[in-house]
Amino acid sequence: MTLHLSRRAIAFTSLLAAVVLFLAVNVIASNWLAETRIDLTQRGLYTLSSATRAVLAKIDEPITLRFYYSPQLGREIPTYGVFADRVREMLQEYAVLAKGKIVLRILDPEPFSPVEDRAVAFGLQGVPLDQSGEKVYFGLAGTNSTDDQAIISFFQPDRERFLEYDLTKLIVGLANPHKAVVGLATQLPLEGDLMAAMQGRPLVPYVVLDQLRQLYTVKSLGTDFDKVPGDVDVLMLVQPQNLSDKTLYAIDQFVLKGGRALVFVDPDSETQRLHPSQLNPPDAPNDGNLDKLFTAWGLRMVPKTVAADRADAQRVNAGTATDIEPVDYVGWLTLKADNFNRDNPITADLSQIDVGTPGILEKIASAKTTFTPLITTSADSMAIPADKFQTPDPAALLADFKPSGKKFVIAAQVTGPATTAFPNGPPKSSLDKTAVADKTDKKDDMASPQVKVAAKPIDIVAVADTDILDDRFWVQVRNFFGQRVAVPTASNGDFVTDAIDVLAGGSDLIGLRTRGTAVRPFVLVQDIQRAADERYQANEKALEDKLKDTEQKLKDLRDKGARATGTVDAAQNEAIENFRAQLLATRRQLRQVQLAERENIDRLRSWIEFFSIGFIPILVAVAAVMIGAVRMRHRQRRATVG
Repeated sequence: MTLHLSRRAIAFTSLLAAVVLFLAVNVIASNWLAETRIDLTQRGLYTLSSATRAVLAKIDEPITLRFYYSPQLGREIPTYGVFADRVREMLQEYAVLAKGKIVLRILDPEPFSPVEDRAVAFGLQGVPLDQSGEKVYFGLAGTNSTDDQAIISFFQPDRERFLEYDLTKLIVGLANPHKAVVGLATQLPLEGDLMAAMQGRPLVPYVVLDQLRQLYTVKSLGTDFDKVPGDVDVLMLVQPQNLSDKTLYAIDQFVLKGGRALVFVDPDSETQRLHPSQLNPPDAPNDGNLDKLFTAWGLRMVPKTVAADRADAQRVNAGTATDIEPVDYVGWLTLKADNFNRDNPITADLSQIDVGTPGILEKIASAKTTFTPLITTSADSMAIPADKFQTPDPAALLADFKPSGKKFVIAAQVTGPATTAFPNGPPKSSLDKTAVADKTDKKDDMASPQVKVAAKPIDIVAVADTDILDDRFWVQVRNFFGQRVAVPTASNGDFVTDAIDVLAGGSDLIGLRTRGTAVRPFVLVQDIQRAADERYQANEKALEDKLKDTEQKLKDLRDKGARATGTVDAAQNEAIENFRAQLLATRRQLRQVQLAERENIDRLRSWIEFFSIGFIPILVAVAAVMIGAVRMRHRQRRATVG
């Protein structure tokens, strides 16, 4: 018996089967492939790093994460809605990978509800969307079993690239409530500009210090101490200048007893020059030194010398706001992958570091310690006296630049055996009359047995730059309803925290900090621009000088005629017209040189635009024509055969 089905029945059955298949595939995928991810981005920006997985595997006690999100925010501003979906999905992935150690609660803080009250109690930030006064929330509150709390008061889309870092940092703080202790001794206003505070402005710490306080316990030691507290894990020295022998001795003994140190010392600290204070008078030298201890540790910083670099130079405006003159400033450097030691955990994953007039570190030939470069310049570098950068002329510095062919070391790690910088014993204690109450303690400190040979290999990280810490070099800070939002443009802060993590013995966050900075510069365009600058620089400079000279002569001639008679005679008019003609001709030549500089870049842009806009449609059209021609031949053959 043969069963004949109508075409309509077959179509209906096929449609039904397709629906069943679709539902079955979705059910199977939701159960079996829920944790499957395919990340096609070059740097794996949407895949949780091995560092995050390691952190989640180490959680011993449950952590509760409360994600507060007002759906109204996403309805009114779709950008926030898309970002909220990503935050929610990432938090869910954290909870899955933590295998029950993270309890995730997703909450809607409706206005005037107990949920909103709890969000406010945690310290989350409510933001008004309209004039009604009702606030929306988009934040995270985390707690652990000992009632420690950590929050992200309001997720900012600007920090989406740093989402994994922010979340993992919060979890690390809750999973490890006992933080490493950093002893800070700084000559610079990292904790806030006191001069600005005296003028009524708020005391705002540098962003790098905010980061340190979130991750570690930071103790301020001042710059005149005779003992490093026993609970300090890492001593951070910033721009040491003329430290007393008692302070140098305290640092010496701290290091020899097994303490770790991170030292920032600069031959030309622009930060110090731009932020005068009682510690830093306006006319005081702005070069740091720690020569006595550096010598004992086996390294030196070349005095009063800046490591300039033409290949890594930042492009600045050497003209005015109206007369822009772009030029590579060899004192400000943007250092990338090739400048970092990829075999060292401190710099292995850094993407970009920005520095200003850095110094040069060198190993002392007779040193027994190991000197490991961390950050270096390119070979297109030159050692320039620091006084050339006090009132710099970027164009002149570039014109006089003569590359040495050497890579200069800006940051290095020093490890190995070391001896004291005070072989003749501790310095004599000079007790101030006003410090009689501390006399016994100071005697005890100085009377403790001197360590002359390191008990175990020393571990020092030295950086010949302090501007690496300055906000203006690596981070953009803006105000969001009274909250400071910092968006890094370079990995300077990551370098500092990575160095402290390695020195303190903990490296949980090192694998993911630098994943956030996804800066992808047009390297080819930069190389073309630099080559053009070198080719036309001399000609452009000569034309600019001629232009300025002609403008000055023209001005002098007009002024002279006006002062002499109050009018300009025929001869002066003729001279003025000649100068004006020279002026126009010089401007024309200068414009041609500047256009020649951009010729290759414009050609490259045209090719890119062609491939991006025209080539693919043309390729598709050609393919369609070829396929159409092949099909037509097949039809003709079938017609002939038939």
